[in-house]
Amino acid sequence: MTKLTKNILVIDDDAAVRGSFQLVLEEMNFTVRVAEYGIQGIELARAARPDLIFLDLKMPGIDGVETMRRLLALDSTLKIYIVTAFSQEYLADLKTAQAEGLVFQLANKPLSSKQIRYIVQSAFDLGVLIQGSRKIKLTLYVVSVNPEVKQFITRISNELAASYQPGFWALDVVEVLSMPEKALQKNVYATPMLVRDIPEPILKLLGDLSKMHTMMGTLTAQTGNNSDTVVL
Repeated sequence: MTKLTKNILVIDDDAAVRGSFQLVLEEMNFTVRVAEYGIQGIELARAARPDLIFLDLKMPGIDGVETMRRLLALDSTLKIYIVTAFSQEYLADLKTAQAEGLVFQLANKPLSSKQIRYIVQSAFDLGVLIQGSRKIKLTLYVVSVNPEVKQFITRISNELAASYQPGFWALDVVEVLSMPEKALQKNVYATPMLVRDIPEPILKLLGDLSKMHTMMGTLTAQTGNNSDTVVL
């Protein structure tokens, strides 16, 4: 079977993780290259530009943040998905990278084969979401419905209405007296996998949501009896 023209680079020091990604991605008919540490991954990217990179954070030698920095120095348009079980440990470094203008996405290990497929299909616009085939429900939890929140609600409502058929989207706003401590500590600086399935204007608004410490939200996508939910 002919390989797709898109090629994917996986950089991870765990052989089992590399093997899992390779199995799923080759089943999808992509060309896959693997590297077990950052410098090797950079050399592979320099030799042939990858269309998508899955990158571990905690590796021998240079870590994933420095690897990402060097990769984006080679080509600032590279699509990079950091996949890690150590996001909190590297939180300060990731915030610094974002402040420098580095663009990346973040996903927590372990990833299921379904989640890997979601990321790849979304990154390459392979039609993960056919509008009208999945129901999207966004629930916002707010400390109080102040003018800033009202403005955000109006903007997101308009974009949902423009992107989905009537009856296939819903927006709920829940006003609570105080936000859970865990929610206030949660700093969403990268787009969760499920959010990548929705249209770009809504994606940008959800990015704004992550900066509003008096708000948090859950997004659910449902197809038939199956549903996926993320906390923003």
